[in-house]
Amino acid sequence: MNPQHTIIIAVAGIILVIFIFMAICVSRYVKVGPNRVLIVSGRLHQLPDGTRQGFRIVRGGGTFVFPVVEKAEALSLEVLAIEMPKWKARTAKGVPVEADCLAQVKIKGDDASILAAAEHFLSKNEGEMRNIVRPVLENHLRAILDGLNTEEIGQIEACADRVQTAASVDLGNMGLGMISFTIGHVRVG
Repeated sequence: MNPQHTIIIAVAGIILVIFIFMAICVSRYVKVGPNRVLIVSGRLHQLPDGTRQGFRIVRGGGTFVFPVVEKAEALSLEVLAIEMPKWKARTAKGVPVEADCLAQVKIKGDDASILAAAEHFLSKNEGEMRNIVRPVLENHLRAILDGLNTEEIGQIEACADRVQTAASVDLGNMGLGMISFTIGHVRVG
């Protein structure tokens, strides 16, 4: 074999290896928009305070995800609307009440809330998230309405504010914040 052919084959092999390496690097760069957060897990990372954790959070940007070693999953920071149409309850005196309710919740943007939301919702789709949050809201709504008399039911905004205040603690434990809670079309009797 000619020495020139050997050199050409060696150079072509090196170029091929470099090209494959670059393709792997480009394919492992993951980006998220400002309405999403990326949770990258699999390696320990040193925090500024000296502690170590097995994941990192990337908001509205991109990062290299090491093949085999790390896994990246996105979590939406968008508002999630939870409808409760024709929701039924009874007042303190046993009078049936039916109302159309709408809650808007979202994952709060601080690290502690993102971590809590990741623990609860990272592998879940929007429908599964709604199914987890809806019972929390329904329980607080039921507790508020159960303590009211028929005259107090007419004060819809006050009832909605009480539900929002009561549910905020439980939602906060899941990393969520309530944007709004509205009660409409209340039917008594």
